[in-house]
Amino acid sequence: MDGVMGLVKTVFHIHTDYSDDSNLSVDCLADEAVERGVGCVAVTDHDSIEGAIGLAETAGDDLRVIVGEEVSTRDGHLIGLFLRDLVEPGMSVRQTAEAIRQQGGLVVVPHPYNRLFDCSLGDRVYDILDLIDAVEVANAQNLSPLPNRRSARFARRHGFPAVVGTDVHHRGYLDTCYQMMPDFEGPSEFVTSLEHARLHARAHPLSYFFRTAWLIAGYKLGLPLPAGYGANAANVPARASARQTVLSAE
Repeated sequence: MDGVMGLVKTVFHIHTDYSDDSNLSVDCLADEAVERGVGCVAVTDHDSIEGAIGLAETAGDDLRVIVGEEVSTRDGHLIGLFLRDLVEPGMSVRQTAEAIRQQGGLVVVPHPYNRLFDCSLGDRVYDILDLIDAVEVANAQNLSPLPNRRSARFARRHGFPAVVGTDVHHRGYLDTCYQMMPDFEGPSEFVTSLEHARLHARAHPLSYFFRTAWLIAGYKLGLPLPAGYGANAANVPARASARQTVLSAE
């Protein structure tokens, strides 16, 4: 872990190749984390916790792994952290948030106001105001700063802790966004630590977006998945077909 002033460099919102739109293997993730001085990663694959659990079981003492999931609800995407069991997709956002809480997890709202790919909750966040633990106030896949600003205003207005998300889907871009957090153990301390964290928010470089555009173009043209993308994702062809814009700016 990063030892500067007792703070832990924590990267939130990571997709591995257990998501059908990522080529980041768990081994590559572990290597990148060590290379970049990352002490904690929150792995949040689409409707899957297999990669996160696998990494948590194999990571060494220098890398803490938070098992998370980016759940596809009927109303948009919602993230659960500190999960023990898979949260089934397809429920309402409120049912999903309740399912996360029932297993002791944290409810985090990712990119609530990004409208580009129709995967965000928008005003449906008000359905779960009493269940939200944190709000992603900056997402590295947002080309425009406006959705981030709106998310930050929402978090401030309602007093929610802020988190910044790298939302990474390609190898080599792990820590574009991260937070330097006081050390923590478990969900409750994680939330408290966020309230004192130093947030480092940036957008991914243009090279990242070029890769994203190339991948989306391939999906729209009906081309096979590029090598490595979704290598461990369940039922990749069916999911890719159903989600033409898989690299939704999460």
